[in-house]
Amino acid sequence: MITSIERNEREAWAEEHFPMPTSESSDVGLELFLRDRCVKGSGYFDKAATATNWQLSLIKSRTEDLYTEYFLRGAKLEKLEKPADNFRVLCERGGYRYTNEYQYCTVLRSKVDPEVVVRSRELLALFNIEVP
Repeated sequence: MITSIERNEREAWAEEHFPMPTSESSDVGLELFLRDRCVKGSGYFDKAATATNWQLSLIKSRTEDLYTEYFLRGAKLEKLEKPADNFRVLCERGGYRYTNEYQYCTVLRSKVDPEVVVRSRELLALFNIEVP
């Protein structure tokens, strides 16, 4: 189990390393919110989120909406067939609000296929999580 000190260390690392959205983003507020989801979500894992940071750096070279793009990369039914390992970790450790699936049902709902929202709700329900 991750201690609060370890969680804070992981979040501090992510806060330092994850790129900040720029004013060139199409929705700076959404980008800041999604970045916060990434930073806080990283605290639930056993090690620093270097893979996430690497993915973000690749996306940043292609778009200013890097956090939206980062989350939407997984918004495909074939990627939601079963609970992903990271999803499971977050849900089991109380971090479900930081999952891609939770974002699909809430702030990214208008940007994903309705079937993705339905499937995301089903996956969250496996952990007794209801989305408003």
